[in-house]
Amino acid sequence: MLALAFLLLVPLQGRPLFYWGARPAVIATEAEPGQGVEAQVLEVHAALDKGDLVVRLTFDRPVHDAIYLPGGVPVSGRLRAILYLDADADRATGWDAGPDDLRTGTEYRLEVGVVALGADEEEKLPAQALVTAFLASLGREGRRKSLWRGDDAGAPEQIVVHGEYIELRLPPLEMAAKEGVRLVLTAGERIWNGRVRR
Repeated sequence: MLALAFLLLVPLQGRPLFYWGARPAVIATEAEPGQGVEAQVLEVHAALDKGDLVVRLTFDRPVHDAIYLPGGVPVSGRLRAILYLDADADRATGWDAGPDDLRTGTEYRLEVGVVALGADEEEKLPAQALVTAFLASLGREGRRKSLWRGDDAGAPEQIVVHGEYIELRLPPLEMAAKEGVRLVLTAGERIWNGRVRR
């Protein structure tokens, strides 16, 4: 009985959305693993798969450890990642954030985070934490327009949590046929970019 209660508190690990093999990271940060309360992104992997963009964020700790306190208590705000996408690899189109800002030219903004939900005694549901994703298109001035949002419970075919990874299969976007879709990761004042290769 105790084992069953424990299983209810621990979210199921989803199946990977893509076989990454030895594909190198698109972005590798210099974040120090295990430093601070908030989970840090160490690497971003990305691939174009049958026209979809698949992204894997690798954190400095298991995602479960970042979003649950000891005792299985879910908590918000300890995991967050913001990724910008330059779908046509052209800095002259998309958001104009200034000539020295790596986000210039990006057309989309992806935000990954956590929402903690309290227990529902009437429905006999335990407290849980949902990994959420929000995708918006960006106008020239940076104005956002919501395109898609989901969570790992409601969209397991698009958002999967497994160990230190969160994988996302983004809804169809207007990606350029050529190689070189550019990704930009931000964390506070730090910013990194890299290109997706087929």
